[in-house]
Amino acid sequence: MTDQHSSQPKNNNKRTASWLELFFDLIFVVAIAKASHVLLNTHNGYIDNLLYLKYVLIMIPIWWAWTGATLYSSRFDCDDTLQRLMTFTQMFCVILLAANINLDFDSYYRGFLFSYLAIRLLTVLMYLRVSYSQAEKRFVSNYLALIFSAGILISLISICFDGLLRYFLLYFGIVFDIVMTLLAKKRLNSIPVNSHHLPERYGLLTIILLGEAVLSLTNSFKNISWSLTSIAMACSGFILTCSIWWLYFDNLDQRIAGKHLGHGQGIIFSHLFIYLGLGGIAAMVYFSVIPGLNLLGFKGLSAFAIFSFLLAQQTLQIFYHSENTKRHLIVVIFLSNLLLAVLITFANSIPFVMLGTTILVLIYLVFSHYRLQNI
Repeated sequence: MTDQHSSQPKNNNKRTASWLELFFDLIFVVAIAKASHVLLNTHNGYIDNLLYLKYVLIMIPIWWAWTGATLYSSRFDCDDTLQRLMTFTQMFCVILLAANINLDFDSYYRGFLFSYLAIRLLTVLMYLRVSYSQAEKRFVSNYLALIFSAGILISLISICFDGLLRYFLLYFGIVFDIVMTLLAKKRLNSIPVNSHHLPERYGLLTIILLGEAVLSLTNSFKNISWSLTSIAMACSGFILTCSIWWLYFDNLDQRIAGKHLGHGQGIIFSHLFIYLGLGGIAAMVYFSVIPGLNLLGFKGLSAFAIFSFLLAQQTLQIFYHSENTKRHLIVVIFLSNLLLAVLITFANSIPFVMLGTTILVLIYLVFSHYRLQNI
């Protein structure tokens, strides 16, 4: 993470996302939504632990491919014809990536891998364009092009193997990318991410994913017999979604946007878990209305979804909170998470889990909003 106390951001021009970037994000949401649908597959009232693992493992390359393109855009703003054509090509590769997301991941592995690597390779070519045309930025662009090329090669080698070794090499290539960027904080700080543009891009993808939760709620209406319970669950799901929106964007607007973000790694890695959580929350909202899970299965999904989102969101809150009130915030976060854990553990019905979770998130939202307004 970067030093939030820096007083003068080096890259603080108030730049907004372009129309092409919005289109790009929308295409990526197709892949994320398809990955999230993995959690809608149940067996005897449960979501198998292997499905949770598959969901996470599918989401990581999607998140990293999107992040790579977004960070390039944030550091090296370019909107010429060649850049647009390369971005359109990336978008087509994302469509192919989405087409190869399947529960039978082994059978679709090659298509998924080549689509992912094509997106990454195009990002490398974008960095090489910067190195060719902007000599003063080669210190960063050459480094990123080199390490990302190495990561591509490591992941590509996985095509020669089967079983666990194949997946180990795919994700080792991603881990290599991440570690090498973490080791280059000073280098990356020399050309920081844009302090307005990067939060906006992550925020835009977040709001589209929140739309997936609303879509899940809408889809749940198709085949249900309306009752007081189903109406209460539908209302609770919508209120929970709105509360998450408010909690997230309060912090983004008032604590993050416009601050010096440097290498931006605090935002980058926290959003992997935010996006994992939002996909889980969409499934949680759906199953609160449609009886596809038993109580224990719903508790497991709720814990995974809510804590994935909240812990990542709370990490951002703590990091960008003022020092004099940070200790008090940590105490409140601990108590609220403890109450959520107790609720999910001991609740005796799905409606109790859903309504209780919504109420506790609302209470936490009220506190967070009050703190932001009075600091």
